[in-house]
Amino acid sequence: MSNQDTLFVIVDPTQVEHVALERAIITSRLRDVSPKLKVFVAVDPAAVSLDADNPDIYRDTEWFDNLKKPLIEEGLDYTLVICWSTQWHEAVLQAAKKTEADLILLPDYSAKDSRNRFSDAKWQVLRHSNCPVLICRPGADSQRKTVLAALKMQDTSPQYAALNDKILARGKWMAERYGADFQVVNTYTDSLNYPDRGNMMRKINIDSDKIHVRQGAPEDIIPEVANEINADIIVIGTLKRRGMMLAMRGNTSERVMSRLKQDVMTLN
Repeated sequence: MSNQDTLFVIVDPTQVEHVALERAIITSRLRDVSPKLKVFVAVDPAAVSLDADNPDIYRDTEWFDNLKKPLIEEGLDYTLVICWSTQWHEAVLQAAKKTEADLILLPDYSAKDSRNRFSDAKWQVLRHSNCPVLICRPGADSQRKTVLAALKMQDTSPQYAALNDKILARGKWMAERYGADFQVVNTYTDSLNYPDRGNMMRKINIDSDKIHVRQGAPEDIIPEVANEINADIIVIGTLKRRGMMLAMRGNTSERVMSRLKQDVMTLN
């Protein structure tokens, strides 16, 4: 990951704090090669009122000047894009693909403001993105101290094996970049579903006390471990859906996401 990457940074103009942009600037400082930033300003109509009397949907040149100021001060290579499509998630996916983005940074204010829920459109971005998506939440520490990777090592299907490898590689890379501790969590439902701990230790190659294997539902165990070890970011997998599954909500990764308050990176 030493080439110049492209970070696709989503900015919600109805918000005061631009957490995804803040993360992108911090990430840029840690890279050997400063990335290019595509700053995508758009409103998700499913999460924000577009009524004419909503003052948050009006922005002037001063607002855009303030948005660009930290990018200019950091000397970053950036492009600012303003989108007014009502098909928010399609616009995000198409623009990110056209940009050949290496990472999408998506702000999430749902924990801070229940009115700004994690909309169906945002779930669609997670499901169909061709690159990792970092869910950025207000209040997270700018310096990562602990990275937690959520695995499912007992599933040996090629699809899950490949996903586990991606999660491990990304989690270790982030921990190395931030000088952070790297830990792993793996849940299982019953004794017949217990993962091979010896195989896990050989594959993951970290100390045993940093591998957390616990029985229970992922949406209970993963947040529990994340809080116990004070994880700053959790890396999880989301498998793409097809057909009827596209219309369904409430799968494991989505239930886990709704319980976490930390930043989350999703891979598929």
